[in-house]
Amino acid sequence: MLRRRSLIRPMIAAGWLCALSCSLAIDTSDVDQGCGPGRKLCAGKCVEQDDKGYGCSRSGCAPCPLANAIPRCAGETCVVEACLFGFDCPEVDAGCLTNVLVDPNHCGRCDTACKSWQSCSNGTCVDGQAGSGD
Repeated sequence: MLRRRSLIRPMIAAGWLCALSCSLAIDTSDVDQGCGPGRKLCAGKCVEQDDKGYGCSRSGCAPCPLANAIPRCAGETCVVEACLFGFDCPEVDAGCLTNVLVDPNHCGRCDTACKSWQSCSNGTCVDGQAGSGD
């Protein structure tokens, strides 16, 4: 009977040691608050990690902050997929800020500037400056 008791303690200790080491070996990096691999919890629902409406990062939920642009995810970074109508000349972290319909330095396209005596109207350089009364 004495021999049986002397074996119980080491067996219990070995069981606890195995339980602790096994729980430490489990990789939970893909599980974000119960959403599963490749997903994250935003506004109470699980969404894809690269859903641009919830940002492109693994943990953040703010939408891609690109002005006048349709965003897409490149890794964990929001980038410009396309500019909205009337805007062009995309900037990496800001979006499409140039209104090519009225900007005389980028009239119709990013690389088209009007002459000094012209203005830009509907993306076309026209003679006479805006507001000159000509």
